[in-house]
Amino acid sequence: MPQLSLRPAQPDARSAATYLKAIQATATAARSALATTSFPSSSRAIDGSLTALRERESAGGKDTRKRVDPSVALAVFAPSDAVVGRFHTGRRIDNRPESLPNWRVSTTTPETAAAISQLLGGATADDWAQGVVTGSPAVRVVLDGADSVTTELRLWGPKGLVHHCDGVLFLSPTEVQGTPCGCPESSEERAALAKKLRAPQPATTVVFRLAGRYDLGRFEFSSPSRLLADAAVKTRTQLAGIAGEALCELALELVTVTVGGGVEVSYRKPTLTVLGPWS
Repeated sequence: MPQLSLRPAQPDARSAATYLKAIQATATAARSALATTSFPSSSRAIDGSLTALRERESAGGKDTRKRVDPSVALAVFAPSDAVVGRFHTGRRIDNRPESLPNWRVSTTTPETAAAISQLLGGATADDWAQGVVTGSPAVRVVLDGADSVTTELRLWGPKGLVHHCDGVLFLSPTEVQGTPCGCPESSEERAALAKKLRAPQPATTVVFRLAGRYDLGRFEFSSPSRLLADAAVKTRTQLAGIAGEALCELALELVTVTVGGGVEVSYRKPTLTVLGPWS
């Protein structure tokens, strides 16, 4: 196959200088507009991006701002593509995993954590990056189409990632990307091989906004649950049949099973239910 060489057009010095002046003028106007913009005293405009979090970490990891009064109605603004928080099914206490009956939400800013506490209950942790252990096992969320739910399967070896697919086609490396991965079609076969460390483990990621605080920005939830991965196929089909955004419920469902010796074991599985169009 012939190799294509794509080279950007090289502007002359006069064109480059004119273009640079235009960019500088636009940036100066934007800064002036922001500096003269006033916000209501009961609201707070913030940068809810991960970039802001990294800047604070590079400055010593300390947040010297005053703790937000939870009684104040917050208006938190973030870039439309920014991930401002992540949902978790548990936490670590003294380096030991602990499953929780309600969602825990980690955030990129204390303002977002306070807004989550207002919406879902619970209290913010001393370290706001650990977020809020909420009082809610279920939350209404808004998903923007089938691409909001993705499932990838990975198998790790001593030297790194040895298998990466979506259950049908390879996702990496580049030389095999898009070709059949050879994984079994049935979930039962995959689970049986995974127990023998011969099949990749699933990781399902859901990207959404909160129905009760759509303005906060985008959140993520990632889970290795095989049950959630199996259900994701049906979920994506349902989302594809809805024009525009869809209203869903993300929940922690209590499940009790009987194992050997008649012993009952309980756990909570994450579920995602499509409720209908979001309007």
